[in-house]
Amino acid sequence: MVKNYVSFKSDNLKLAAHLHVPDTYKNGKKMPAIVTVHPFGGVKEQTAGVYAKALSNHGFITLAFDRRHQGSSEGEPRQLENPEGMSEDVKSAVTFLTLQEQVDPERIGVLGKKALGPILVEAGEDRTNVAKGGEVKYLPIVPALNEITAETPELLREGSEYYLTPRGSNPSSINRTAVMGYDRMATFDSFAFVNWISPRPLLLIAGDKADTLKYSEEAYDKAEAPKELRLIENATHIALYDQRAPDVVARLAEFYKKHL
Repeated sequence: MVKNYVSFKSDNLKLAAHLHVPDTYKNGKKMPAIVTVHPFGGVKEQTAGVYAKALSNHGFITLAFDRRHQGSSEGEPRQLENPEGMSEDVKSAVTFLTLQEQVDPERIGVLGKKALGPILVEAGEDRTNVAKGGEVKYLPIVPALNEITAETPELLREGSEYYLTPRGSNPSSINRTAVMGYDRMATFDSFAFVNWISPRPLLLIAGDKADTLKYSEEAYDKAEAPKELRLIENATHIALYDQRAPDVVARLAEFYKKHL
């Protein structure tokens, strides 16, 4: 597998990306491709990169990129969660792949997750403060390791153990998010038009111990055929980021080889 450092534009913002080309690639051959989208608070070198590398080893060209405002991509303020912008970034990533000579433009898939963020708090006040010349306010995404208690929700505890330790930490992922992005997340419903994916096939994968499983079940209920929900046994939400990635990749490879 060869990892190329590339970039592309989305709404005139330069986005940084890694393009993974399988060792099986031969000049002139058109191959299926997959865009991998990193989770809330992440960057391309973390979970998105883990899956991009693994799927490339299964014979797919893959593109892992930093969403606008995140990692090495452009966009101010930094660490702003922008769901609408993320959707545009994904479309721009797909367009970028269609222009690559190695890629079959009719066989491109997307691997990602719903951008689940905090509830709407303080966003309006922060916007007003910034409009008056104040600094952008940031809050941590997961608690510091020394702040974890018995009352800390499992998702946040596991998030800290992933993002704040050598297991998953990265210099570009600094565990903070702009407060003014909360209202964007609170008013964005990524399930609103999930039924529009049909007749394209949809695969949802979740850990059967994940406290976010309900969101996958909600998406499955709202989607139309062909659709499938696969559960990874004894797996939590964060476990799928790396520890149980091989189990997920096996199912993804089967799905993409069938449909791309």
